[in-house]
Amino acid sequence: MKFKAFFIIYIAMFLALLYVDRLTKNLVMQNMEVGEAIPSQDAFFAIRYTLNTGVSFSMLEGHTELLIVTQIILLTAITAAFVITYIKLRHPLLQTALCWIAAGGAGNLIDRATYSYVIDFISVGTFPVWNFADMCVVGGCILIAIYILKIHPKNEIKTNE
Repeated sequence: MKFKAFFIIYIAMFLALLYVDRLTKNLVMQNMEVGEAIPSQDAFFAIRYTLNTGVSFSMLEGHTELLIVTQIILLTAITAAFVITYIKLRHPLLQTALCWIAAGGAGNLIDRATYSYVIDFISVGTFPVWNFADMCVVGGCILIAIYILKIHPKNEIKTNE
């Protein structure tokens, strides 16, 4: 794939995922009160508007500046990995995975930098509440695992026999 087409495809994917993240969070913010759940608080699946000042499972709550700097560093590393893997591997699954992770990270970074918290709203059972950006990051990590386990050439293990 030529660089220009490659660039357009992945920038479009990144922007589309970021748009969906921003759209869903804005819909929740405009139509719900913090703490509200639709259909109800005790439903197995609900849209539950929560504010997360930490990271996964509310770890590092109240450390917004540290989290912003960390997210910027991680997004820079993901972008570098994207470019390096394009140059060396050019595998669409790996590129897609990195794009998803970057889009999810950027969506949550926008929240954190704008509001000092991340807007979460997807609630399933007793699992912590999450959002579309989190789904992009997790989905990207799953794709990387699939790439590593099933696609990337396996290194032969040399033994001293």
